[in-house]
Amino acid sequence: SGETVLQRGDVLTLVGARAGLNKLVARIGAVVKNDSTDFVYIGFGIVAGSLLGQIVVKLGDVPMSLGTGGGCLISGLVFGWFRSRKQTFGAFPPQAATTLKDMGLAVFIACTGLAAGPQAWPLLKQYGALLPFAGIAMVLVPATISLIVGRKLLKIEKPLLIGAIAGQQCSTPAITSITQVAQSSVPLLGYTITYTLSNFLLPLTGPILVGVLGA
Repeated sequence: SGETVLQRGDVLTLVGARAGLNKLVARIGAVVKNDSTDFVYIGFGIVAGSLLGQIVVKLGDVPMSLGTGGGCLISGLVFGWFRSRKQTFGAFPPQAATTLKDMGLAVFIACTGLAAGPQAWPLLKQYGALLPFAGIAMVLVPATISLIVGRKLLKIEKPLLIGAIAGQQCSTPAITSITQVAQSSVPLLGYTITYTLSNFLLPLTGPILVGVLGA
């Protein structure tokens, strides 16, 4: 209709004869192809994120960095923004993205279990059933407090708050599951900031806690 206002980056679905569509596309923009993956663009993003994650800044004797996950997250946001400005490059079909995310999450959890498995039984024999319950409490208590404070006092919107809590915990599997359930990338906006801050603050609090508990 005459009231429709198009913004840069909008994607239109056109229906008609191919000859007429080709002429129209040449006048208004370019064809967006989402049936193939731009591996070059994605590869550049992964390399840039990995390099960014290798940057280490020392605060006193404490080394701090975003890590590979944090670097790739920042890189993904930047490359995704460029992709939104001009969608003729960087194609990544949603089905392919979902497959990679599911596979990555499964591999991450499997590797975590394989790494922790050899020490799990000796620790359970040493500390008993209290150990897993203590671990559950250490995860749930901070997340629950953050949820109450963020929702009741700060009035943060639910998608942003849930993403921020996942970032607070530095939990990549959590944000992956959240975005899949929500079918939206909005929680990532809250996740990014708290994830970055946690990557800087957690290395600082670790030595402090060891010193306090050991005193």
